[in-house]
Amino acid sequence: MEQIEITTQSRKEFREITSQVQEAVRRSGVREGVCYLFCPHTTAGLTVNE
Repeated sequence: MEQIEITTQSRKEFREITSQVQEAVRRSGVREGVCYLFCPHTTAGLTVNE
C-alpha cells in the first residue's frame, strides 16, 4: 500500500494528483487490476473526471 500526502494552500482547493497516482502504480509493479483511492479526512474528497 502506498500513501500520498497532499498539502493545500487555501480553504477550498482542487489538486491534480493523477501523476502521483500513476507513479505509485508504476512503482508497485502491478500490471492489471484496480487502483483504489481512499481519503480518510472528513473535510476532503476525491473526484474522478474522465
